[in-house]
Amino acid sequence: MASASWDPDAPDLQRTVAFRDLRAAPAIAACREAVAVAPRLRRLSFQLGRAYDRQGANPEAYRAYLQAAELGSGAAKVNIGILYRQGRRFEKNDAKARAWFRAAAEAGIPEGMYCYATALDNGLGGAPDGALAKAWYVKAAQRGTAKARDALMRLELDGTGTGAICD
Repeated sequence: MASASWDPDAPDLQRTVAFRDLRAAPAIAACREAVAVAPRLRRLSFQLGRAYDRQGANPEAYRAYLQAAELGSGAAKVNIGILYRQGRRFEKNDAKARAWFRAAAEAGIPEGMYCYATALDNGLGGAPDGALAKAWYVKAAQRGTAKARDALMRLELDGTGTGAICD
């Protein structure tokens, strides 16, 4: 009910749901029950976080994502970074967003690689670094992230500050 197609822990890529299509209330109920049964299964906490996130309950989403991240979920690290970057009903902190994106990128999550590259490209939470942004965009693109290829092209043509965002 709340599995993301870009989460490497997703058990069945044929049964994922886009964030905009996620039905928060039933997903929260199902995920809370699943987490209660298997609290060490990180994908369940990540999915619970997505469901809370979709509902706009960002402090609850953060707690669920943090539990998943502590269990090793790179996907949860990406979404924690997004919570900090957006700052809606949550603390806005670009430096923390960048740090979480970096952790996800270093964990090998293509979406995390893209998000970290956007932070480096646009100076989110620190100084821009075009060379490092390019390296991470390339890594994300090599792993199938189409939006990374687009951002890489803009970076190569126009330099840093492409405006590419992770959300």
